[in-house]
Amino acid sequence: MTKNGLLITFEGGEGSGKTTQSEILYNTLLEKGFDAIKTREPGGTQLAEIIREILVQGESNKIDNVSELFLFAAARADHVQKVIKQCLNDNKIVICDRFIDSTLAYQGYAGRLDLNIVKEVNNISIDKIYPDLTFVFDINPTQGIERALKENNKETRFEEKDIMYHKKIRDGYMNIARDNPHRCVVMNGTDDIKQISKKILEITLNKINE
Repeated sequence: MTKNGLLITFEGGEGSGKTTQSEILYNTLLEKGFDAIKTREPGGTQLAEIIREILVQGESNKIDNVSELFLFAAARADHVQKVIKQCLNDNKIVICDRFIDSTLAYQGYAGRLDLNIVKEVNNISIDKIYPDLTFVFDINPTQGIERALKENNKETRFEEKDIMYHKKIRDGYMNIARDNPHRCVVMNGTDDIKQISKKILEITLNKINE
């Protein structure tokens, strides 16, 4: 489908800093007068937030990888149809904390599901709405998990998976960034927050002005 707005996604492992930076970019764009919204996955709609609670809380092994794949897809489909698509049609800048690359990294590379199947499920769920720009945050998984667990919230199901799982997520993201150089920009999650946000803003404004 044809869209008028811009979809910017933030990706990365647990504790990589993507959520903080997506919030900074959103607030900065608003200050500069841009029509922007910030949303997240899983989430963004009433149904997707219910699915989020199922996915990110509880025991790490309570859901198998195939079930995870389809739960994420269901949440994403609802999110795209009810929020993202309409905002893009209204020429808004949509900033989304996680999107299709998370599913490919987590359920595909780390969960060892067939990558082609994961991509096909992703394609069905997004209704041809692909990111225009993706910031991939890279961090040592051990450091990232330590950061994430300090947040003291109930959403620790993925953080509690073993370190090898998180190393595979990191490798998966690097493969995704390599395979999609037209939209993916890798950010060092351990750099100074202000330096990261300045670089992200510069790249975003260049994308907007293309």
